[in-house]
Amino acid sequence: MMRRLLLLLLIAGPASASDTPRVQPTRDVDVVYAVSGPRGLLPQRLRWGVTSGHLRIDPPSPGLFAVIDLSHHSIATVREADHSVIETEMPAQTLPGVLPQGRFTRADTATVAGLACTNWQTEDAAGQTVTACLTEDGVLLRAATPATTLLEAVEVTYGALPDAVFRIPADYRKITPAAPSRSQ
Repeated sequence: MMRRLLLLLLIAGPASASDTPRVQPTRDVDVVYAVSGPRGLLPQRLRWGVTSGHLRIDPPSPGLFAVIDLSHHSIATVREADHSVIETEMPAQTLPGVLPQGRFTRADTATVAGLACTNWQTEDAAGQTVTACLTEDGVLLRAATPATTLLEAVEVTYGALPDAVFRIPADYRKITPAAPSRSQ
C-alpha cells in the first residue's frame, strides 16, 4: 500500500489548479512518518530534495534505503550490510493512469504534526478510497482509508538537505535485476 501511495503522489506531479492539491513538496523537507504495518506502527523517513530532484526513503529496516531520481524515473535501493545497490527504472507501465489529474475532492482541514493540512479524497491505483491530508506546499501529512490510517507524519523539518543524503556510495557493488520474463 505504501508503494502505491508513493507512486500516486510521484506520478500526479505538482498541481496548479485551486481544486486540486499540490502533491509534491515545493521545498526541501524531511518527514518522519508512523506507518501502519502488520506489526503495528513503524517509523519511515522520507526526505524530498526538491532542488536536487531526489527523494530518499528510509524504511524501518536498518541498513536499507532507496533514492528515487524524480527527473530520470529511476530507483536505487541501497543495502549497507553487503555494500550493494540495485538500480532500476520505474516501469513505464506504472507511470500513466495511476492517478489522473483532477480526481481529488476537497474535504475538511486538519492539523498533523503541528502543521495545517487539507484533506483530499481520492483513489489509489487499486480503486480504494484514500484521504490524503496535504499541506499547501505539497507535503503529505496523513493518508488513510475508511478503515485505517496508513501513515501519519510525526515530525516535519523544512530546510536545505545536503547532497550527501541522496548520494549512492561509489564503491558499492551494482546489481542488475533480471529482466522479467514475458509469457505469451
